[in-house]
Amino acid sequence: MSAPVVVTDLDGTLWPVDLVVRPGVRAAVDALADAGVPVLVATARRVRGARELLRDNGLALPVVGLNGALGEAVDGTRFHDARFSHADAATALSAFSDFGLAPCVYVDAPEVDVLLPPVPSTNPGHVEYLAPVSRSVTDLEAELDGRAVYGFSVLGRPPAELTGTVEALDDAGIPYDFAPEPQWPGWSVNAMPAGVSKWAGVLAFCAAEGLSPDGVVAVGDGTNDLEMLGAAARPLVISGSRAADRLPSAERIEPPEDEGWAAIPRLLGL
Repeated sequence: MSAPVVVTDLDGTLWPVDLVVRPGVRAAVDALADAGVPVLVATARRVRGARELLRDNGLALPVVGLNGALGEAVDGTRFHDARFSHADAATALSAFSDFGLAPCVYVDAPEVDVLLPPVPSTNPGHVEYLAPVSRSVTDLEAELDGRAVYGFSVLGRPPAELTGTVEALDDAGIPYDFAPEPQWPGWSVNAMPAGVSKWAGVLAFCAAEGLSPDGVVAVGDGTNDLEMLGAAARPLVISGSRAADRLPSAERIEPPEDEGWAAIPRLLGL
């Protein structure tokens, strides 16, 4: 295998539901840095939000966010940018609104990451979390015109309320992740631009850094990690996770509350 690059999911992988990295995991990240092994985050979270949470945990790492739509280095330099076409953004919005859902719309602006409808369908806790970086608009469809759009989401709803949207996205060929929501009760659906996945962001990072993707060690727990895990030279899945169920032959590490991530330097022989 080529020189390793470790790519990790965040929620349920690097940290548990309390969003706090355990000491052994933080020490493992430091040990990889000391050994010259790059560590890249690949998450469904916004880049800005992920970097803030990492900073709160004493970590500064490059991030591929929004399930692979955007990628930024630690200094904010952008190495990956994959956005919706105007036609696909309108189709994605209709896939939500036709079934009575008013989604969050992820955009690229200096102070605003998310546009919210007057009455968002996403969990109220999600709305509260987004408050510092969101803006409410009266007409989401009008706001799409001329904007860089990177995603649509509704988090924390009963799955039956989301299946119509999921089927419409499927019919339109628009990528999405539909899975249990780790932070709030219920399920979530996240729609992404065509061709977007965490693995696409990983490839962009490797190209920007002059690294071989043949050495990627990927760590994850969710369905949105499956393409990345399947493409990686060495996939590591969290025991008991949905990814572990779908990839029974992959190596397992313990959940983040048990500091499973801390085993990675040892697994790499460091």
